[in-house]
Amino acid sequence: MKLAVLGLNHGFAFASEIKKMKGVTLSAVAGQGPLAERRAEMLDVPLYGDYKQLIEKCQLDGAIIALPNQLHKKAAFLCANKGIGVLIEKPIADTVADGEDITRFFHSHGVPLMVGHHRRFSKKINHLKALLSEGVIGELISVHMVWALAKDKRYFAQEWRVNNGGGPLLINGIHDLDNLRYVTNLEIESAYAVARHTIRGQKVEDSLTAILEAAGGVVIHYFLSDGVPSPWAYEMTMNENDKYPCYKEDCYHFYGEKGSLAFPSFRCYTYNEEQYGWEHRLVEKNYSPTDNNDPIKEELYHFIDVLAGKDQPAVPGEEGTRTLAVLEAIRKSVQEKSRITVRGGFNK
Repeated sequence: MKLAVLGLNHGFAFASEIKKMKGVTLSAVAGQGPLAERRAEMLDVPLYGDYKQLIEKCQLDGAIIALPNQLHKKAAFLCANKGIGVLIEKPIADTVADGEDITRFFHSHGVPLMVGHHRRFSKKINHLKALLSEGVIGELISVHMVWALAKDKRYFAQEWRVNNGGGPLLINGIHDLDNLRYVTNLEIESAYAVARHTIRGQKVEDSLTAILEAAGGVVIHYFLSDGVPSPWAYEMTMNENDKYPCYKEDCYHFYGEKGSLAFPSFRCYTYNEEQYGWEHRLVEKNYSPTDNNDPIKEELYHFIDVLAGKDQPAVPGEEGTRTLAVLEAIRKSVQEKSRITVRGGFNK
């Protein structure tokens, strides 16, 4: 099976893993600049400066699109036209309309499409989903989510990260929003959000606060920033990636009628029925799983099975577009300074 990786930032992790796999060949990679050249040399594979030439010239079974967000649609269409199955990094596209177009285009061509929300393959995330489904905290009332950290200054040297199509909401927030939808099965109906640009003075947001309303009355509070020193973010608490230091902190809190659950510590607080209320001590129970895994590796192996016809995409285009629809409502709310109904994205 012959694969290619388009984009060597996040895509480098996929490319490195493919090189270790049996029965799979990394045929080529696409990227630009000294870093891409060094990484292609490390991988010992041909480097194309233009991803379009790679798609045209290489005979491929599958491609991983890890290009800047604004290039996703064009690259995906080129792959579908050649019958190349695609794992497209989150977000599926810049806009819901483009996400819908990509999804329908692949369906019409009969080509596999999977969206790279790799955290759905995390054992901890799936453990969280199971606990909420089992009702350990009863009926869900509210969720509080934080993604707050400070990125290094050289991160912003790439122009696309400081202009439309970049920024922490699309690059990082999309993960949290997909995690939320996945573990709760909530249908997000509306969003109200405010953002600021004063930390770095760039065109894209550097912090954002959103209030999301879901069907059934569940309310979600979400704070996002890539410019404040803080350990309260998914990457800094999960210990999934050696690149980031890990802190024994929580980034999500779930509040239910029977109790509350923190993630990823899995500390759960409830009361005994005979000693219920604030005058009594809460009962603490830890539901932490015994093991961890590498979600990106699990996602890649699943994608190989999809290309081989052994499985259906765990995250089809429809799911990626539904998550993007929530993000688009947040973005529109910031622009219009009003409450926005979540529309499109194959939502009910």
